[in-house]
Amino acid sequence: MDFISLALAALATARITRLITTDTVAASVRAAVVTRLGAESKLAYLVHCDWCVSIYVGTATATAWQATGGSAWFQIPALALAASHLTGFMASRTED
Repeated sequence: MDFISLALAALATARITRLITTDTVAASVRAAVVTRLGAESKLAYLVHCDWCVSIYVGTATATAWQATGGSAWFQIPALALAASHLTGFMASRTED
């Protein structure tokens, strides 16, 4: 994996992890897990833990890279996710 692919994979992993653990769009899924299993369950902890989720997302991202050989089928979605993550990061550090 070259440096560009590694950077894309890392940023895509960060974006998907944030989507799962923090973003509003997945809040109902996180709430459903807590409601169904309880706040103290391991799965409820998992869906709120960036560090925990990132290993699974990173594994899926690395598997996708390997399966596609780093082709456009990997690079285009990874680039979109990476750009989204960087944009969110920069937007959170600027004034309105």
